[in-house]
Amino acid sequence: MKKIVLGLIVLSLSLGASAQDAAEKKIQAGLVLAFGPTFQKMGTKIVATDGAGSEFSIGMNLNYAFNENVGFNTGLEFDFSKLKYKTSQDHSIYYYYNDSEILQRDDVTGTSELFLLTSREQKPLYLTIPTMLLFRTNFIGYFRYFGKFGLRNSFLLKHTINDTGFNHDFEVPGELTISNATNENMSSKGDMFFFRSAFGVVGGAEWNFTGATSLAFEMGYYYGFTPIHLDKNDGKTTLFTAAGLNGTAANVDFSNQATQHQLQFKLSVLF
Repeated sequence: MKKIVLGLIVLSLSLGASAQDAAEKKIQAGLVLAFGPTFQKMGTKIVATDGAGSEFSIGMNLNYAFNENVGFNTGLEFDFSKLKYKTSQDHSIYYYYNDSEILQRDDVTGTSELFLLTSREQKPLYLTIPTMLLFRTNFIGYFRYFGKFGLRNSFLLKHTINDTGFNHDFEVPGELTISNATNENMSSKGDMFFFRSAFGVVGGAEWNFTGATSLAFEMGYYYGFTPIHLDKNDGKTTLFTAAGLNGTAANVDFSNQATQHQLQFKLSVLF
């Protein structure tokens, strides 16, 4: 019995020392995985959201401690996003394209193909740098709890577009053939804004499970305040409502408009 009690005391002391090791570290760095739904707030009535989008992130984070309770969180994360849109029932939306490129209006030629858009899935890839203040409790056993607030600043690396709709074929002079079509892996120059920023509030818990190594789980809400699409000038737009095709009115060129909010769940292994 004495040996068991002594063993439990030694184990408790060693676990306490482990938590102390993590608490005293000036810098924690490690791998992160994150996922969550995104919600696009539209700035136009011509295009609508088609349910929630999604985002999966992978990268590394770094926590720098000013003291045991206050610090700074940053890192590098790659965000793989998916946005889903559908066209409004009150508007028919078209664009011209050549092969896999959606054309700006100034680039349209007589050989360009015409596409009637009904739904769109857009897949941007961002490089994100979080810049957040970090507030932590002292360790209570193996655990401490934290809150963060600040910005996630993202830079667009690339994006692809998958569209569903109808292709308009004018190959036979004077005849129009309309057929169901899917345009996959399309590019659209200047469609998305290169910079995305969101203000976030985060809460979570850190488990010091061995030595100075910890596992952290957090949930955060990010309010996006920059546009995710570029509002282009006349001649640089790709989308238009095609009243002019039937001769009733002039075509109206426009750009998609939206901001983005996000709910994110993140898992981190910190060393």
